[in-house]
Amino acid sequence: MKKKILAVFTAIPLMFVGWAVAFADGHEEEKPPWVTPVDTFTCSFKDGKDMDDLNDVIADWNEFLDSKGVDDYGAMIMTPNYHGPDTFEFGWLGFWTSQEAMGAGIDMYRAEAASRFDAEFAKVSDCDTHEHWASINVNDPGGTAPDTFVLMFSNCTREDGVEWDELFDRIKKAMDYQTEKGFEKGDWMMWPVFGGGGDPGWEFKWVTSFSNYTNLGKAYQHNANGGGRQAMNEIMGKSLDCDAARVYNARMIRRIPDADAE
Repeated sequence: MKKKILAVFTAIPLMFVGWAVAFADGHEEEKPPWVTPVDTFTCSFKDGKDMDDLNDVIADWNEFLDSKGVDDYGAMIMTPNYHGPDTFEFGWLGFWTSQEAMGAGIDMYRAEAASRFDAEFAKVSDCDTHEHWASINVNDPGGTAPDTFVLMFSNCTREDGVEWDELFDRIKKAMDYQTEKGFEKGDWMMWPVFGGGGDPGWEFKWVTSFSNYTNLGKAYQHNANGGGRQAMNEIMGKSLDCDAARVYNARMIRRIPDADAE
């Protein structure tokens, strides 16, 4: 798990420091983790509009991307299930196969589609945040994402004195333990890169996917009553502080051929 990426960036802009510092030490001989570029929007519906109206715009948007041969961008819609008062009606999470694909895709969209689709989406919804994230996978869910699934997000911070190397070692052991116990899920770490602004009060988001609530419930059962809680406390120790997870119903709206994400 101690895979480092600083060697990839010989001159790293200050705006990237928040996430790149996590991989800044040595081990240059190890293959770095693949960093997937991710965009998120949090949105609400305009008066009188609903998901059916959004789906109509998405269908036209997908048709346009297909006509341009876009095969390096995937996206999903998320609606909150377990949440607090500060939430949204729906979220959009999109991802590219690479940062170069992201830049080229944004340029193409701005030149050929923004004037049309920005207006169409604006008729249906208002989005109060647009943020960009650097994401790494720390536990591969395997296979192809189902059409609908479950996503959980927590905000996390290392405890005082915990170095990133130590944290990644503990995370690797935790993921190995959960795999051994039959957990069927995927896990990612996401660092803010663009948007947001200011100090959010946490270092990264921990994201977990389950193919359905049955698999979430099985993992929850093991953690609560099957010894998982005690095992995780022993593995992780006092290394990480994460808040209560928000849980979302996710639905794929665009797939990358042969791979949903790195």
